[in-house]
Amino acid sequence: MEPCDFVNPRTFMQSWPPDVHTRIQQKTEDESEILKNIQLATGMPEETVKELAEVCGSNTLYQSGLEPTDKGQILQMTVVPHDLNLESVRHQILHRKMRQENTAVKVSLFRKMKYNCLDEYMANVRPANGEISPEFQVPTPNVILTVQVTRCIPQGVAYNTMKERESYLVLGNQSLTDLRDKIKCSSDAVIPGDYSNAIDVDPSTLQKAGDLYRSSFFFIENVFYNDTRQPDNIDYSRPILKWAKEHMPNTEMTTANMQDTQFFDLNIRIGQNYLFLHQGNCEHVVLFTDLRLLTEDDNKNPLAYPMLSVSRSKYHAVCQACEKLSAKWVVRGSPLLPSNSTLLCRLCFKSLLYTKDGIKTSNFQANHLCQYYLEK
Repeated sequence: MEPCDFVNPRTFMQSWPPDVHTRIQQKTEDESEILKNIQLATGMPEETVKELAEVCGSNTLYQSGLEPTDKGQILQMTVVPHDLNLESVRHQILHRKMRQENTAVKVSLFRKMKYNCLDEYMANVRPANGEISPEFQVPTPNVILTVQVTRCIPQGVAYNTMKERESYLVLGNQSLTDLRDKIKCSSDAVIPGDYSNAIDVDPSTLQKAGDLYRSSFFFIENVFYNDTRQPDNIDYSRPILKWAKEHMPNTEMTTANMQDTQFFDLNIRIGQNYLFLHQGNCEHVVLFTDLRLLTEDDNKNPLAYPMLSVSRSKYHAVCQACEKLSAKWVVRGSPLLPSNSTLLCRLCFKSLLYTKDGIKTSNFQANHLCQYYLEK
């Protein structure tokens, strides 16, 4: 995607005439009116339009009595029609049950697939906005921006393509911290410290790096938007600004508080790569891919935003000993392992490195491997 010219979300919203804002906030026409408009636009007979609606309508996607009660699960095939006698469907049902019951089968499948991840697009269905009082709904007029966040990029590694992790829908009147708090990364799930002498401690009770170190910034069009909500947060932009002043004297860079900046205040380019940095050196590319007006069909609950719209399939790191189960430990410095840093599952970890009494067989360090992406 080639970057376009600069655009300000507030200016974009205000550029539309009032009658457009009024029109897009009106309720969607009922089916009879829609069919009438199709008939007028195409010139087809009324009987033909009705026949097309019956044959091509959404009701034909479901068998009678099996329509999903929760439209949010429209993309999830929970019930297979009973009159399908296809062998492929039968094998799919059996294999899906195996994947749900056995994590090792699921991990092995992902490792052998041609594509190492699957796209899981969230169902874009019309919410029940009538359940929210008007005074608590999203203020209108407003805009929705689609923001794509890539996986973390290890420093020193050159990528030809950026791999998307998630995409979010954000409102123009939301602050940058709303998006920052939604971004999930495995760096935030790291549990600092050596736990080789306390292997039975539940990792869910331990503090993660994301809880301890909250410093971060967005770098958008030569402006560092620093997260200064916590008094002990570090200003990551300070050494960068100092370096830029010496090596890039003709480039003006400024700073601003992330929590005080709305998306309405940004001057962005659709398709331009921007930077999100946290945990000292963990970098993500942030990409604005779309900007549009908020319509009646959008969710009016402000608590639903930033809304996850696209999520890539998550997969486990596999144990390097058995190559079957999910890795739960990172072991460093053990003379019994072929590499200095080795991923092990719980079973191999205890079997290889501890006696029956739970005593270490050698001197090494062990850190929990927490996979943030697997958390709900």
